[in-house]
Amino acid sequence: MVTASFLTGPPQQWLPVASVSLEGLRSGQWWSIWTSLFFTTNPLAYATAVLMILFLLGLAERHLGSLPAAGVFIGGQFACVSAFLLVTQVAQYLGDGWLSGMSNVPLIGPYGAVLTSVLAASALLSTLWQRRLRTVVLAISLLLVLYVGHAETVVGFLGALIGLLVGWWIQSSQGHLHLHRSTSREIRNLLALTMAIFAVGPIVTAAAKSPSGPLALLRDVILNPLPTLSQLESNCGGTIDVGCLEIARQGYTGPFGLALAVVPVVLLLICADGMRRGRRLALGIAIGVQLVVVALSTIYLGLFAGIPRPDGRSHAGMLNSPVVHIIPLVLVPLALALLLFAYRGHFRVETSDRLRRKVFWLVGLTGGGLGLAYTVVWLASGGLVRDGGLLGLVAELARQYLPVPLPGVYRKVFAERDVMEVFLFSYSGTLFWLIALIGVWVLLVRGHHTGGLDRQSRHAARALVKRGGDSLSWMALWEPNKFWFTPDGAGGVAYQQHSHVALTLAGPFGARQHHEAAAEGFLDYCSRHALTPCLYSCTDELWPVLQSRGFRRVSVAQETRLRIRNLEFRGKEWQNVRTSLNRAAKMGITACWGRYSELHHGVRAQVSEVSEEWAAQKRIPEMGFTMGGLDELVDDDVLCCVAVDGSGFVYGVTSWLPVYEDGVVVSWTLDFMRRRGDAFPGVMEFLIASAVLHLRDSVEVISLSGSPLAREESEIEQRAKGLAGILEVVGQALEPVYGFRSLASFKSRFQPEYRTLYMYYQDPLHLPAIGRALSRAYLPGLSVRHSARLLRSLVG
Repeated sequence: MVTASFLTGPPQQWLPVASVSLEGLRSGQWWSIWTSLFFTTNPLAYATAVLMILFLLGLAERHLGSLPAAGVFIGGQFACVSAFLLVTQVAQYLGDGWLSGMSNVPLIGPYGAVLTSVLAASALLSTLWQRRLRTVVLAISLLLVLYVGHAETVVGFLGALIGLLVGWWIQSSQGHLHLHRSTSREIRNLLALTMAIFAVGPIVTAAAKSPSGPLALLRDVILNPLPTLSQLESNCGGTIDVGCLEIARQGYTGPFGLALAVVPVVLLLICADGMRRGRRLALGIAIGVQLVVVALSTIYLGLFAGIPRPDGRSHAGMLNSPVVHIIPLVLVPLALALLLFAYRGHFRVETSDRLRRKVFWLVGLTGGGLGLAYTVVWLASGGLVRDGGLLGLVAELARQYLPVPLPGVYRKVFAERDVMEVFLFSYSGTLFWLIALIGVWVLLVRGHHTGGLDRQSRHAARALVKRGGDSLSWMALWEPNKFWFTPDGAGGVAYQQHSHVALTLAGPFGARQHHEAAAEGFLDYCSRHALTPCLYSCTDELWPVLQSRGFRRVSVAQETRLRIRNLEFRGKEWQNVRTSLNRAAKMGITACWGRYSELHHGVRAQVSEVSEEWAAQKRIPEMGFTMGGLDELVDDDVLCCVAVDGSGFVYGVTSWLPVYEDGVVVSWTLDFMRRRGDAFPGVMEFLIASAVLHLRDSVEVISLSGSPLAREESEIEQRAKGLAGILEVVGQALEPVYGFRSLASFKSRFQPEYRTLYMYYQDPLHLPAIGRALSRAYLPGLSVRHSARLLRSLVG
C-alpha cells in the first residue's frame, strides 16, 4: 500500500524491486529474487498470497521449525526462479510459443516459495495428511498451469515439484521413503478429489483473465456453442499462433444456455461425490465422460491440424504449431480415465437395480418425448426440405442435447422459424439435462443411504440378523454382499458371486430354528442357477444337514471367545494385561466408548490417520470380506473403543459388532483393530481388557473373531492331509505378509475358548474356482502388480 501496488500491481518505478525477471538479473538486480516475495499484482492475488502464507507456510513452520522453514522458503524462491528461467529458455530454444513467451515476464508473488515450503514439510506429516496435502497441492497447481497458464502458475507448479523432491529427501534421510499403501476408502477419496478439481477446470479458466494454458481451449469447447471449421479458419487462418485458440464466444440460445454449458462440470462433481461413496456406477460415468472429452478433443485436434497456413501447408506435425498445445486436451482426460480404470477394484458399491431402472426410464422417456415433439414440429414447419433432410434433423437434435458442441454440425438459424420450434430448440436440451442430473444425483448420492444394491433387501437382512445369527453374522450387512431369503422371509443368506461361485459369509441368519431350512433353500437356489455354493466361516451347526448332501469341510479359522462375566485379571497368565492397564493409567490414557458418529471430529480424524498409517506399512492392499475397515465403522449399531489421553491424542482403536438373539444383544465380536506406530506397548491389550470391563455387565460372552488360516496346536499336530494341509502351508507362507498366526498368538493371551470355523464345499474339483472367489472377496483391489509383489514377499 505504501508503494501504491495494492490495486493494480507495482508501479513502473518499483518493478526493479517488486519483480524478478531475466532482464533484471542480467543487469545485476539479484536482490529482486527475494524482494519480489513481498508484492502481488491485484487485491485478489494479495488475499490469495496472505492465505497461503498463513495456512500453508504456517503449516510448514509448525512442523519444520522457524529457522528451517525460513531457509526452505528463501531457498525455494531461488530454486523456483532458477527452474522457471531454465524452462523458459529451453522452450525458447525449441521454438515453443507458450512458455518461451514468458521468458521476460516479470515474476511477482510468493506462490512458488510457499508451495516449496509446505510440500517439503509434508514429509513430517502423518501418512494420511501427507498424501492428501500432496494430492491437493499438485492437482491444483497442475490444473492452474494447464487451464490458466500464466507465468505465476508455472512458478507455483515448479515450486510444488521442488518441494516434493525436498520432502522425499527428508523422508529418505529419516529412512521413511517408500511407496505408501493406502486403504480403499482413502484411494476413493483421493480419486474423487482429483476428479472434482479437474472438473471445475473450465469454470476456473472462464473466471481467469486471458487464460493461455494448454487446456484453455476447453473453456470454449464447453462454454462456446458451436465452433465450426469455417469459424476456426476465420479466427486462425492467415495468422496461426497460440492466440488463435481463443474462439469468439457466441452464447447459447435461451436464458438457461449457461446451465446447459456446465452440464459436464456438474455431472463430474456428482460423480466425484458418488466415487467417494464407493459407487461403481459413478466410476463408470466419470470414465465415460472423460472418454467423450477425449473423442471430441481429438476431433478438434484434427480440425486445427487441417487449418492451412498462409503458405498453404498444414500445421500437422510441427513442434511449434498450436496443434502441440491442443494435444493435452486429449492426453489429460485420457490419463484421468486410465487412472480411474486402474483403481476400479476399490469401487464395489452397486446401485439398486430397481432404482436404476426407474431413473433410466424417466430420463429415457423425457429425452424421447422432447425429441419426438421437436421432430413433429420440425416436420410440420417444412424442415425436411429446408434443412437438408434427415441429416439436418440429426444435426439439430445433437445441437440441443450435447452440452459439448460438435464441430462442423449445422448451426441453427432462427429467421422465419415457427415459435414452438424455436422454443423447443432453446429449452428441450436444458430440461432434459436438468432431469438427467437430478436422476444421477439420486442414483449416486441420495441412493447411498438407501442400502446399496437393494434397500428393501438390506433392511430385511438387518432385521433378520437382529433375530438371530452367529458371531460373524453382522458382517453379512457389509458391501458388496447380496442376499437370498427363504420364501416366507424367516431366514436368509449373505453371499458374494464371483464368476459362478456363490461364496457365503458365515451361516444363515434369522431365528435359529430356520437356519437349516435357509441353508437347504440356498443350496437349491444355487442348483437352479448353476452356481457353485461355498459356505465360508461357518460353525458346525450346519454340518449334519450339509454332510447328508455330500458336502465336505475344512477348518479355515479359529474363533476365540471369552467368558467375561466373572473374568478377573489375576494370576501369572494375566501379567501382560495387567501391565498394559497400569501403563495406560500412569499415562492418563482412558478407553472412550461410543458410536463412530458420536466421537469428536478430531478423534475421528485421528482414527483415519491411524488406519492410513497401518495400511501404509503393508505391502499389499487391505483385506475385506471378513475384515472390516473404516467404512464399516459408520454403522450406528457398531461400538467403537478408542484409547485416548487427556489432550485428545489417539493411540489405538477397536470396533465391536453386535450379536443378536431374538432382538437382544447377547455378545459382541471384535472387528477393527488399529494402533498408532509409536503407541505405547500393550495398547491393544489395554483396549481388549477395557472391553472386558465395559461389556461384562451386559453380556456373558464376547468374541475376538477368527484368525484366518491359523489353527490350534492340537490340529497342527494332527498333520492334516489334503486341502487342510495345503491351507496349513498357505497360512505359514502368508504369515510374514498378514501376520495371521501372530494375531492368533496375541489373542491367546486372554485364555480364550476356541471354536472352529469351517469352509463347506461339495466337490474337490470346485476348489480352484473357490480359491479365486476367496481371493477376489478378500483382496478386491489386488492387481497384477500387487500379485507380483505378494509373490516376491512369499518367495523372500
